[in-house]
Amino acid sequence: MPDLPEGTLLVVTLIVMFVGLVGSVLPALPGVTLIFISALVYAFSTGFEFVGGWVIALLGLFAALALVADFVGTSYGARRFGASNWGTAGGAIGGIVGALAGLLFLGIGSLFGLILGSVAGVFLGEYLRRRRHGAPAQGPEGPRVRPARAEDDDWRRTGRAAGGVFVGYLIGAAAQGVLGLLSVIIFVLALIY
Repeated sequence: MPDLPEGTLLVVTLIVMFVGLVGSVLPALPGVTLIFISALVYAFSTGFEFVGGWVIALLGLFAALALVADFVGTSYGARRFGASNWGTAGGAIGGIVGALAGLLFLGIGSLFGLILGSVAGVFLGEYLRRRRHGAPAQGPEGPRVRPARAEDDDWRRTGRAAGGVFVGYLIGAAAQGVLGLLSVIIFVLALIY
């Protein structure tokens, strides 16, 4: 395969970075990681002549921070809006599984998989908590039955916690947007100076 001329390579890199910038706030597209990968490919293809190793390391750090921001944002949102430890753990595990499944198998994007997996994980974690800890207690007059209202309150709290995952996603998306924009600016400044 013939090498792309530097001008064409730069244009393709900038287009891919723009897609990554849009993807940093939209769940179906890859974000800051795509910006990092495109900068890395450009730097490697040009022998690190225009974009040095320190810039690539900084962009790699931004990509890692963006992934952490997604994970922490969704977990914090679930916890802040009332998820129990079980729901928070379920959301964290579901987010990881969803992100991997979205990236590898479903073609829907890791961020979208993270959101869906986190919401599903919160519901599953709360369901498992209710099954384990919500069994009727045994009193002196026989088993006590939880009132239906208490169960409705549990599901409302779970619904709020799942909504908190979405709020956490919005916080993570804002952080990703900032990190994506900083990545592109640093890349362009490295080319200019």
